[in-house]
Amino acid sequence: MIGWAAMHERADLVTDALGRRGNLPAETSTFLGRDADLAEVERLLRQESLVTLTGVAGVGKTRLALKAAGRLHGGAWLAELSGERNGALLAHTIGAAIGLREQAARPQGDVLAEHLADRRMLLILDTCEHLIGPCRALVGQILRAAPGVRVLATSREPLGLPGERVHAVRPLPVTEEDCDAVRLFRERALAVRPGFECSDAVVRLCRRLDGVPLALELAARRLRALTAGELLDRIDDRFSLLAGGGRTGRHRTLRTAVGWSHELCTPEERLLWARLSVFGGTFDAEAAADVCADDRLAGVPYLLARLADKSVVIRNGQRFRMLGMMRDYGREWLHEIGEDRVLAHRHREHSLALRRGMRHPRRRDSGDPARRPESSRPHPGPGH
Repeated sequence: MIGWAAMHERADLVTDALGRRGNLPAETSTFLGRDADLAEVERLLRQESLVTLTGVAGVGKTRLALKAAGRLHGGAWLAELSGERNGALLAHTIGAAIGLREQAARPQGDVLAEHLADRRMLLILDTCEHLIGPCRALVGQILRAAPGVRVLATSREPLGLPGERVHAVRPLPVTEEDCDAVRLFRERALAVRPGFECSDAVVRLCRRLDGVPLALELAARRLRALTAGELLDRIDDRFSLLAGGGRTGRHRTLRTAVGWSHELCTPEERLLWARLSVFGGTFDAEAAADVCADDRLAGVPYLLARLADKSVVIRNGQRFRMLGMMRDYGREWLHEIGEDRVLAHRHREHSLALRRGMRHPRRRDSGDPARRPESSRPHPGPGH
């Protein structure tokens, strides 16, 4: 039996009007670390029709997808979806990316699926989270019509299709001076400050930035004006510190990258996000319900699972944690809606009860996701 990768190498690949067998952008900077991620994504692409890379804002999903695709033989086509807000135009956007001409007399989704039916190719759909429903429908249509097509999607949450394999992209580890996060910071720092040498302050800075590549790169650019120690001293105001930079769109600043996730949450999910910001470490669903549930926010375990699906919190077994940038954003919003003191008091009560070996006296039964407030007034979040 011939595997998909071998057939992909031998098959007639999709070409556009210029005869190109792919449209992946050239690499403009070095790719560091992620060896295990690359190996796993390549393995999944050889076995599965749909692979989705999920993860928090700025964690490097797109870069990992492009690197994995570039290491496969044959052509790969990238459709960048962040600028498309109209799900009805999704097939047009993908068609344009692979050089497909539109046919006004027929639905573009049908035209696209038919065009790909006898092709063997890798299609990368980058940034799907704001078009989950349309992406789910169109990818399903493509995969049913085109068994030789593989789809590699990047999204802050899974598409939710049968057979989808999800690979969670985690932040880079920060364990010592010779780790992936520090190496990335040093590499980017050398571009703006030749001769830059790492120090203990750099390791601590990378740790405070949770090893998130976008945050590391933005921080490294600030070395034009600040030392690593000065960056570390100012990291409590990370959104102001890490503003600007050379990227475009929603990744110009750390705030806009996180704010994109905030926009994709429901009012109830946003409220829970804000309230969870009082947890400084890991927590479980029971603790989240004890501290965060009240008559305005029910169904906390269900909402917590949704925040994990959307990469707002990170799930580790039965426990959850929130990266510093997500916690800081939630704290800003908690202050905006005037609940910071109330939630701090609830969290303090919860912690004291745990030390006494008691169940928290405030605990509500919020395990039923159908139990929601009859009216949940949405609140405006902090400005992006």
